[in-house]
Amino acid sequence: MANKVNRAAQFLPFDALKGLSEKIAQVEEELSRVEKIELSDYQKEMLDETLQKLRVGSVVNITFYFNSHYVQVENEVDDINLPQRYISINHTKIHFSDIYSMDIVEN
Repeated sequence: MANKVNRAAQFLPFDALKGLSEKIAQVEEELSRVEKIELSDYQKEMLDETLQKLRVGSVVNITFYFNSHYVQVENEVDDINLPQRYISINHTKIHFSDIYSMDIVEN
């Protein structure tokens, strides 16, 4: 039995440069960061109209700014908090000011 374990260990991945893959991933993430885009007045108006039609349970296709990246998600709205100006999708709080675009797929 011990011989089989030793033989299997021969085929385990070998990381000759320990930590290199993590460092590469970190550098790639840092290089892919982008500045937040300021919406035009027209874009803000269109977004405002969409937000007014939005309901809890609506399925939306949304692009928003998160951790220096733009993320696109299509999912159901969990919560809408107008006083604090955010919506929640899949238990992720998205502030209105971070939304780049949003379309209601299913209301």
